[in-house]
Amino acid sequence: MPKCVGLTALVLALTVGCADAVADEQALATIPVPEQSPKAEKPAAEADQDTTQLESVVVTATKRKKSLREIAESIDEFNGARLESEGKFNIADYIQEKPGVTMTSIAPNLNKISIRGIATDAYPGSPLSSGTGILIGDTSFGDPFITNIQPDFSAFDLQSVEILKGPQGTLFGGAALAGAIRYVLQEPALGEWQARAFGQYVAPTDGTAVWSEGGIVNAPIGDSAAVRLGYVRHNYPGIVDNTISGEKDVDYTTGNQYRALASWRPTDALDVKFTHVQEDTATPNATPLVDSPNGPRQTSLKILPQPSDTRFGLTSLELGYDFGPMRATALASRTFKDWYLDADATAAITGPPNQPPGGLPLPLPFPVLPSPLEQETGSFQIVNDRSKSISEEVRLQSTGKHGLQWLVGVFNIDYKVFFEILTDTIANRDANQAAGTPPDVYHETTLFYGVTNVKAHERAVFFDLGYKFWDRLDLSAGARLYETEVKGGFAGVGSVARTQNGGMDFNFSDHDISEKGVSPKVSAMFDFSRDISTYFTASRGFRFGGLQSVPSSSMNGVPPQYKSDKLWNYELGLRTSWLGNTLHFDSALFYIDWKDPQIALRTAQSPPLAYLDNIGHSISKGFESSLVWLTPLGVRLELAGGMTDAHITVPFSAPDPTSSSGQRVVPAGSKMPGSARSQYAAALNYVTPQIGPFNIGARVDYHYVGKGFGDITEVHPINDYGTLNAGLVLMNSTWRLRPQLAVNVSNITNVTAATFGASVKPTVGNLYDLWYLNPPRTLTARLALEF
Repeated sequence: MPKCVGLTALVLALTVGCADAVADEQALATIPVPEQSPKAEKPAAEADQDTTQLESVVVTATKRKKSLREIAESIDEFNGARLESEGKFNIADYIQEKPGVTMTSIAPNLNKISIRGIATDAYPGSPLSSGTGILIGDTSFGDPFITNIQPDFSAFDLQSVEILKGPQGTLFGGAALAGAIRYVLQEPALGEWQARAFGQYVAPTDGTAVWSEGGIVNAPIGDSAAVRLGYVRHNYPGIVDNTISGEKDVDYTTGNQYRALASWRPTDALDVKFTHVQEDTATPNATPLVDSPNGPRQTSLKILPQPSDTRFGLTSLELGYDFGPMRATALASRTFKDWYLDADATAAITGPPNQPPGGLPLPLPFPVLPSPLEQETGSFQIVNDRSKSISEEVRLQSTGKHGLQWLVGVFNIDYKVFFEILTDTIANRDANQAAGTPPDVYHETTLFYGVTNVKAHERAVFFDLGYKFWDRLDLSAGARLYETEVKGGFAGVGSVARTQNGGMDFNFSDHDISEKGVSPKVSAMFDFSRDISTYFTASRGFRFGGLQSVPSSSMNGVPPQYKSDKLWNYELGLRTSWLGNTLHFDSALFYIDWKDPQIALRTAQSPPLAYLDNIGHSISKGFESSLVWLTPLGVRLELAGGMTDAHITVPFSAPDPTSSSGQRVVPAGSKMPGSARSQYAAALNYVTPQIGPFNIGARVDYHYVGKGFGDITEVHPINDYGTLNAGLVLMNSTWRLRPQLAVNVSNITNVTAATFGASVKPTVGNLYDLWYLNPPRTLTARLALEF
C-alpha cells in the first residue's frame, strides 16, 4: 500500500507524487498516512524503505551529492516545499531560525546577512561589501567590491536553500568570507508533464493586504530533454506610515520573477543544463526608516517620495560528461544586478522637519507637487548601482564511492561595477534644468556627484582530496590558489567633495590592487559507531581589498583604499543518532581568527560619508546545537540554539561627529555589527492521519534573536526579541487538482523591535536617529494546485 509521510512529504505529494517526495526530495518523515492516489505508487527499489525514521538530507554544497550528516562542516538546509507550506517567500522570513545567522532586511533584495558575527556593517542599504556570499547553484552573486543588491529568491518551486557556515574560499573563492547562502533550483523533470500554480494572500497588522500568484510548467521534449518555465508575481505589503504626507503603508513593493530551465540528456554520459532567471522589483516609496526603536511604524522625516527599483539576472550553461571513473563539468555564467534609488536627503542636509535651525517648517500641503518652500530647501540623493560578471569554471572529479575521492578545477571571473551617486537640492537642480546646463557642468554645482568605475577579476586553481580509512576515519584536504586584481577608482565633484579636500575635486580613478594567496581547508571525520561521529575542520577565507567609493583625503581621514581581510575558521562538531534514527542531536564549537577585518565607518564631517577601513583584529567564538526528535506520537520536535561572541581585540580610533575632537576610541571587546550574542528556536510539527478526504498538518514555533548593535561603536542596540508563529495546512492528494491550503500567522504576539539603528548628523541641525523594525503580526493564506 503506497504511503506518504511527514509534513513536507505530504506537501510534495501534492506536486510530484508520494514516492518521489520521499525518494527524490528527502522529505520529512513523521507518521504513515492512508493510501493515496495511483500516482503515488512506490517504486520496487524503495518498497522496504523505513518511513518511520528521520530523513537523510542530501545537499550539493560541496559540488557533490552527499548526505549532510557526512560532511565535516556546518550546513543548514531548508526544504523548498516546507517553506511554501509555511508561507515563507522571502529569506527574511526564515533565515534567522538557524543559530549563528542574523539578518536585517529593508526591502526585497536589500538585505545584510551575518554568519557567526562576521559582518562589515548591519545596514542593508549600504554599498559596502558583505562577508556572506549569495549563490544560485554554483554561480556566485557576491560582489568583490561595492555591494549591490542581494538576490532573494522566491521559495516557489525551489528545491532547497542551504546555509554554508564558515569560509567557503576553497570551492567558491573570495565571495564567501564567512559563509554563503545557496539557492538550489528545481530542475526540469525528463519525460513528464507537470504544472503547478499558487495564490497567496498576506495581511500584516496595520499594513497593506496584498495578493501574489505564480505558476510553473514542466514540458518534456522527447525522452531526453525537458524545459521548466516559471513565473511569480510577488507583491510585498507596506507597513510604514508617513506622518508628514498622511500616506499609509507607503513602502509596498511589487515584483516579477521569471525562470526558464532546460535539461538535455542525449546519452547516459552527457547532460546539458541551461538556466535563466530574472527578477525586477519596484517600490514607489521606499521608506522603511522609522522614528523610534519601539514603534509605531511611522516616519516624520520624509517630505519627498523615494522610488527604488532593483533588477538581477543569471544566464548559465553547464555541460557534464561521465567518463566512468570521473566526471567533467564545465560551467559558464553571466550575471547582472541593478539598483536605482531616488532618496529624500532633506533631513540629512538641513535637519528633520520642524526642528530648528534648518528643518522645514511643516505642515505643507501634501500630497501635492513640491511647494515653493520645498523647492528651496528640499534635497535628494540618487544612487545608481550597476554590476555584471562573467565567470567560467571547469572541473574534474571522481565518481566512485570508495577509495580516493578527488576534485580539481580552474576558475575565472571578470566583474564590472558602475556606481553613481548624486546629492543636491531641488532648487539647484531645477535652476540648472531651466537654464539648459550640460550634465558635466551641472555636476560641478551639486552638493556631491561621484562615479566609481571598477573592474575586478579572480583567477584560481582549486582541488579537494579525500580518503576514508578503516571505514571509520574520513580525511580530506584542499586548497585554492588564487590571484585577484581591482582596477579603476573614484572621481568626485561638488561642494561637499571640495569641502573635504581643501577646495579641490577628487580623482582617484586609476588605481590597481593585486594580490595572490592560498585558501586551504583540512577536515577529519571519525565514526565511533554507525550512530555517533565527530569532525574537525580548519578553513581559510579571504575577501577582496578595494578602493573607496567616497572622497579620500587627509582632512576627512578616509584612506584611499583598504586591504583584503582574511580569517581562519576552526570547528569541532559532534553528530549523534538515537532511538532507531528517530532522534538526532548535533553540536559544534567554532573559533574564528579574523585578520584586518573590513569595518564600515562614517566621516565626522557633515554630511557623513560611509567608507571601509581595516581595524586590526577580531575573533568570533561560540557554539551551536540542534535536536530533532520524531516522537512515537508522530509529533516532530525541533530545538536549536547557540551563542556567538564576536568582538574586536585591539582598540582603534573612529570618527565621531558628536565629539569636540571628531574622534572616539572604540575599545577592545566591542561587538561586531549585527551579531547576536544568543539565538534559539523551538518547533513542533504534526500531520494527522487522513480525516475524511484531508490530511491536516499543524505547527507552532518560537524564534529568539539576542541583543546586538547596529555598528561597531555599540551606540544603537538592536534585536533582543522573539516571535511566536503557528500554521495549519490541509492537503488532499486524491482529488484531481491535489489542493493544498495553508494558513499561517507569524509574530502572533505582535512584538516590535529594532533590527538596525544609526545616527545621522545633518549639515545644519542636530543629531537624530533612524531605525528599522521587524515585521508586525502577519496572516498568510496560500492555495496551491497541481494540474
